[in-house]
Amino acid sequence: MAEERLNESVMASIKLVNVYKRFGKKLVLDNISFEPSRNGAIGYLGPNGAGKTTTFKVLLGLLKPTSGAAYINGIDVRKDRKNALLNVGSIVESPEGQPGQTVREAIEMAGAYKGLNKQQVAAQIENYESSLKLPDLSFKINELSKGLKQRVSLMMALIAEPNVLILDEPTEGLDPAERIRFMQLINSIKKDRLILISSHIIPEIREVCDSIILINNGKIIDSGTITELQRKYGSLEKMYMKMVG
Repeated sequence: MAEERLNESVMASIKLVNVYKRFGKKLVLDNISFEPSRNGAIGYLGPNGAGKTTTFKVLLGLLKPTSGAAYINGIDVRKDRKNALLNVGSIVESPEGQPGQTVREAIEMAGAYKGLNKQQVAAQIENYESSLKLPDLSFKINELSKGLKQRVSLMMALIAEPNVLILDEPTEGLDPAERIRFMQLINSIKKDRLILISSHIIPEIREVCDSIILINNGKIIDSGTITELQRKYGSLEKMYMKMVG
């Protein structure tokens, strides 16, 4: 089964339908709906506090929406979370790892969760080691820098070659060289995947994303390809300032 997942090429899909999320009286997500139509990298762009992380948590079944529905690869996340997430890799919020866990143990645990044996995990580590510049596998996760933790987390997200990647502010805490390395990796793998990346950093979105969904104050403001939005607003920077201003 793990062998099949590592080699399958099913067209990926993500769909949110009329999602609302309240925390008490505060409306955090206000009628969020979107459905990317093809593989590639989609930027989920908005300022801090716009609702990006909450959207991703609803998509991954970590939060229940107040109303509305989330689907991944055609499966309702609330009704069948296990199968909905079977072919998904994700990074949401800062990864810390379990106390005392080594890099190898963390990656093997992620692989085992996806049904991979240790030999398959070792092959995947070798496959991505040069592009991710992973730390020594014997190092403890909780002793790594934030940037190194992000590299390990991305390895864990990619371990079973998922056709959907959901990455929440994945370059946060990375130095410039690590950011470049991350963008190069995303550009090299996005053809055969649907990758949803949240960020508030326009140059990164421009570098790796094929299209953008704009969110502010819990609402979708606009969406389109990079070319369409640049033509509409003059530049992504002007678009962003109009949105948040």
